[in-house]
Amino acid sequence: MLNSVINLPSSHSRQRVIIRVAYWALQLLGWGFYFHAQMTGEVIFAGVTWHQATVVWGGMTVSGFALTHALRFIIKRNVWLMLTPRALLIRMFIAVTLMTSTLQVINIALSRMEYNTSIAPIYSAMYRALPHNGQMINQFITSLILILVWVGLYLGFAMQRHRYEAQVHRAELAQLLQAAELRLLKTQLNPHFLFNALNGVRALIGDEPTRAQEAVTQLARTLRYSLGSSDTELVSMSRELEMVNDYLALEEMRLGDRLNVIRDITNEAMQVRVPIMLVQTLVENAIKHGIAELKGGGTLHIEARIVNAMLIIRITNPYPIHPSDHPPGTGLKNSSERLRLLFNSRASLRLDLAHPGEAIAEVKLPV
Repeated sequence: MLNSVINLPSSHSRQRVIIRVAYWALQLLGWGFYFHAQMTGEVIFAGVTWHQATVVWGGMTVSGFALTHALRFIIKRNVWLMLTPRALLIRMFIAVTLMTSTLQVINIALSRMEYNTSIAPIYSAMYRALPHNGQMINQFITSLILILVWVGLYLGFAMQRHRYEAQVHRAELAQLLQAAELRLLKTQLNPHFLFNALNGVRALIGDEPTRAQEAVTQLARTLRYSLGSSDTELVSMSRELEMVNDYLALEEMRLGDRLNVIRDITNEAMQVRVPIMLVQTLVENAIKHGIAELKGGGTLHIEARIVNAMLIIRITNPYPIHPSDHPPGTGLKNSSERLRLLFNSRASLRLDLAHPGEAIAEVKLPV
């Protein structure tokens, strides 16, 4: 008896872990060096106590660490690297100004708390020839330079990595789309499939010539859609379902009353763009490994609706308790990889075989 849930995870997890570890290591190293340099410099050149310098520059270091990490989170969360150069520059200008001003306020507050002055002693010592306002401006400029260096280094590495990942994603996506097309040609359009479809058409020619003509048209549309799948990545749900309906009509000629289809699809879901051949792959998998394997056939349930700005596609079908064929996996793994490349971690594909005699394939992707 089956009692399992098959999850289809994305790859490149090791690379993400390495990048995350490198980021934290550089953050700790860089801000640790800043803390050491500022603290020891203030003790040596301004003659303050170690405790005072530790409090002031410890607070500045923690603040700078938190602000830069928050900026990184905002950049990644809002996908700023995908913006135009002008839009990115405007956002970074605002971010740098706010971060520098925040550090200036924190520096003044800590200096007043420890030294009863708004200028940190290290800046008073370095710029003692300048008036108070000049020292204050240089204190601000020092923080500005620090933030600019961090932003420049981070954007340099992040944009280089973004370009590399984009190239890899495009290459992988092209390869997977080609693999999806080849897989479709090997399954749908193999001699067995064509024989069944053409045999069904031949049986209709004598008794139902009109239905036979319609079946030929459906077969032609299926072939055209399949052969053109590498030209685009996303299609509307309504367009995808047109192809699925043609495919189901051809399968109904073969399975007859053994195949029953229930569609529960909202109007909003029909407008969402989905990866081409995604729903068709799920339907084909449900029939090939489920309904076609059962003597009495069964009901294929296709659901699609929008929930919390996510399109939920659910394909439910009866499944042999003791399947005679290999378990489904190749087509679904291929589809899962395509979802990863198109939507990153925002989309998922899950096959649930936990309930005996029932298979549920569920896709979630952003609207």
